[in-house]
Amino acid sequence: MEPLELPTLVEKSGGSWIASGPPPPVRVAELGTDSRAIAGPSVFVALKGPRFDGHDHVEEARRKGAVASIVERGRLPALPRGGGPFIAVDDPLESFERIARWNRDRLGLSVVAVTGSVGKTSTKEFLATVLAGAFRVKSAPKSFNNRIGVATTLLSAGPDTEVLVVELGTSGPGEISHLSRLVRPHRVVVTEIAPAHLHGLGDLAGVVAAKAEVFDGLVPGGSAFVRHNIEGFEVFSGRRKGPLVTFGMGEGDYAVTSCQRVALGHDGRAGVADYGYLFTLNAAENLLLPVPGRHNVLNAAAAIAVARDLGMGWHDIRSLLATCRLPPLRLQVFEEGGVTIVDDTYNANPRSMEAAIGEWEELVAAGRDGRLEAGDGGEPRGVAVLGDMLEMGQGSRALHEELGRRLARAPGRLIVTVGSDSRWIAEALRESGSRAETSHLAGAAEVVPLLRSRLLPGDVALFKASRGIGLDGAVRELRSWLRGTKPSGESP
Repeated sequence: MEPLELPTLVEKSGGSWIASGPPPPVRVAELGTDSRAIAGPSVFVALKGPRFDGHDHVEEARRKGAVASIVERGRLPALPRGGGPFIAVDDPLESFERIARWNRDRLGLSVVAVTGSVGKTSTKEFLATVLAGAFRVKSAPKSFNNRIGVATTLLSAGPDTEVLVVELGTSGPGEISHLSRLVRPHRVVVTEIAPAHLHGLGDLAGVVAAKAEVFDGLVPGGSAFVRHNIEGFEVFSGRRKGPLVTFGMGEGDYAVTSCQRVALGHDGRAGVADYGYLFTLNAAENLLLPVPGRHNVLNAAAAIAVARDLGMGWHDIRSLLATCRLPPLRLQVFEEGGVTIVDDTYNANPRSMEAAIGEWEELVAAGRDGRLEAGDGGEPRGVAVLGDMLEMGQGSRALHEELGRRLARAPGRLIVTVGSDSRWIAEALRESGSRAETSHLAGAAEVVPLLRSRLLPGDVALFKASRGIGLDGAVRELRSWLRGTKPSGESP
């Protein structure tokens, strides 16, 4: 955010200045929502969430340099006198968004909004990397796709920002509409539609309707970039306000006409296996995406389509795409102690589970064909640790059972399920006649103790679950153990 005078910030917040005198002409460099990270001169926004209340920390924010705090008007009598000055508003979050919208509107930048059930953050990262070759780009550093995160992203833009890439998520109807009207994008990308957040959206039709809200804030004449023939394609194409550009596997305006997995050695980070995909667009342009996951090629195609629409040439796109990396906890592939670990623990729904399992199958097959180095044990074996897909609503059991039947075709020697609903994965797998060993655990803390006596050299171990299951912690613990222990099939 470009520093602005405190009186201007008070005006744009829609609030009232509460202090012994008028707001001083201090230039505010930041609006902070975490009192622990406040560094003056800044204004602290006292947001309230299910597990925190910023109003309890206004005094801490003042001590760290906040020149004022934006607070809820009705909370003023209970706030410490030493925590002021205050900017009193009806709702601190709405005020935060008002200032963020004003910051977006005063800047002459182009906004790209990305939504979808899977692939949002990866596509956002690809966009930011590729577009940086021709523009000064700002994007959220993490998956900032809710109201606080989107407003924070808008405020990160400054007068030198030319393109802003935002990510829009939802767990219920109306959320994306609100966010889209907040950011007012010039270009909208829809990556993929899958069963997700069904507890709030009901069914797949509800997911389509919620994601289609992204067009509510699209500026007149703005472009839509939509995967060809995804669920609800007619809805998305009908809601657009301008040109429609499609991308897809073998179809669309940006069609992936060939795709080949290639080994690239190691990228310099200890223990990280480096490979990616060579692919061709429209049987004409050859490109390299140096990250795991065949499905990520389609996310790259979406980023390329936007870059071309913004006027970028193929040479620059090709060069920048070759530098892309995946965000943390998305198909991170590590080699530790003779075991290949596939960490895809950020989140999970049926579509992302299918993509992760497909990548895992490719890794196991590549090892068996001699294209991926295995550990001392020779032929790689598949081990999958799969946790609950959360927020699947009333259809959760059926979706987990379907996943279990899918796994019956996979190269699994050992399938470990973790959580509550994931037990149906194991039950369906056994009923399908699979010969894989299965084990069901109540929580992530039990995973590493089990694997210590089950992992063998050469195993390819996939970890995948919704974030709430906590498998990312199990991966960290397992990697630490493997660094100092070479698996032998016995507990040390």
